[in-house]
Amino acid sequence: MRVTKPAEPTAWPVKIATAPVNFGIYSARDPFISAAEYARIAVDCGYEGTDLGPLGYLDEVLAPPGPALAGGWHDLRFGQEQGFADDLSALEGTARLLHANNRFPDMSSFAPKPTLACPPSGPLDAAGWGLLVRQAYRAASRCRDHGLEPVFHHHLDTSIETPDDIDRLLELTELELCLDTGHLIAAGGDPLATLRRWGDRVRQVHVKDARPDGTFCRLGDGALDLEAFLEALRALAYEGWIVVEQDAPDGGQDLGGIIGDLRHNRAVLSALGL
Repeated sequence: MRVTKPAEPTAWPVKIATAPVNFGIYSARDPFISAAEYARIAVDCGYEGTDLGPLGYLDEVLAPPGPALAGGWHDLRFGQEQGFADDLSALEGTARLLHANNRFPDMSSFAPKPTLACPPSGPLDAAGWGLLVRQAYRAASRCRDHGLEPVFHHHLDTSIETPDDIDRLLELTELELCLDTGHLIAAGGDPLATLRRWGDRVRQVHVKDARPDGTFCRLGDGALDLEAFLEALRALAYEGWIVVEQDAPDGGQDLGGIIGDLRHNRAVLSALGL
């Protein structure tokens, strides 16, 4: 009798990235550690990719053997006329850099995503939302001119913060979503509920744990049900980057502690099959 060997589980096509925010690096001027040291630590801790971080910081390590680019943050003053125009002009440079350093030109899921967001800002009125819709189209078109598909990142203390804000943004625009679990928890949301509602629009994920008071922490120390979230993400056949973040303050950093958290977070994901 012929015995059929059970099929091997299908590998999940995702890659894991880290980010300069984990080191408290928010400016290319006088960074806490050099780009070369950052890249070495990221690779040594098991991360395949990185977020771009502040423009100019990682320029010297964007080629192999440094980690691949998963995406690059860009603030746009949505809902304003002149401020948005200035930020849109600067977006050209970000998109050009991401395109030039795309290591996956034939794999759109892993091409670096321009990560669009609002700077610190208050709620939008009806006129502001109307302006945002038109501006979102212009920003997305600018990214697509460089062969890149942007995502929008909701964020605490900005115009797009709460689950209701996310719902309205995605209902009114064609933008895809960068779902950040930590910012959603801190804004009173449920990452799993948002993933179930908008899973077909999620094109990048920032995995971040947070306590109910909004404090970001290492994976497993907060309110995020990481295993359930990843199971739902996999069930949706998500492909692309998972960027692991644990925002650190921009002063008084403890490099040993940061590296310990990087290793811990990567080990947690490894234990869950990633």
